[in-house]
Amino acid sequence: MSTTIEKTTAEPDRSLPPAQAPDTAPAEPERHRWRHGLRVVRTVIVLLILIAAAVAGGTHIVRQRLAERTLLDAGTAVLTAQPITVGSADAAVVNQVLIGERESVTAGAALATVTRTADGRGARVQQLTAPAAGIVTVINVAPGQVARAGEPIVTLYDPSKLTFRVDVPLETLRQLRLQMTAYVSGPGLPGRLATTLERIEPKVGGAGQTPVADLLTVVLRPDPAALATVRTLVPGLQFRAVVDTTTAAGGTPAVNSA
Repeated sequence: MSTTIEKTTAEPDRSLPPAQAPDTAPAEPERHRWRHGLRVVRTVIVLLILIAAAVAGGTHIVRQRLAERTLLDAGTAVLTAQPITVGSADAAVVNQVLIGERESVTAGAALATVTRTADGRGARVQQLTAPAAGIVTVINVAPGQVARAGEPIVTLYDPSKLTFRVDVPLETLRQLRLQMTAYVSGPGLPGRLATTLERIEPKVGGAGQTPVADLLTVVLRPDPAALATVRTLVPGLQFRAVVDTTTAAGGTPAVNSA
């Protein structure tokens, strides 16, 4: 008896649809949309930054122009110091000068030695000392020379009492008030230096020493915070002065104080 073994090969069920590979096509448009959205956001941010910068710049320009309208050009300010003169009450020969120009001295410091010859008691050596702390401006009489009675031999000044002086016409003075804030700028200053309009003085003329009718002197006192800077400056230097006319509201008009 023969046995027939039949191989049966499983055939796929054609009633089922064939398996499909994962479709990645929809992810690509999604990536494009995300990139597009990012570019839009970035563009909006850049535009906002540009607008903010433009607004800030415009505001700064407006403020600067308004500030310039309130700053009155007062003219040229000269740094001045009240001189402190040291000399002999009698005629004397200067023996030795013990300090140099631009040198700082303390009160009581020795400045020079002189020999007095006109006091009726014979030659007498005298030492001249500084009556106050200050900075030596000039040696008026050199060693070996004769100084007349009362003539300055050494001149110094107190750096804490330096002021800026501006000669202004009466028309300009009418726009000013005492205690207004003024700014000076020029050589040796890192920027504008604040001062206060302290007082008004008559402008003295030339040889006759008579007041000049159409000019008065505005005295500007440096703010205490600026004294350290002012001390480094040399009297006689010139600066540009502007006055902030919005300050010292209700203050005494400068023309009434002259």
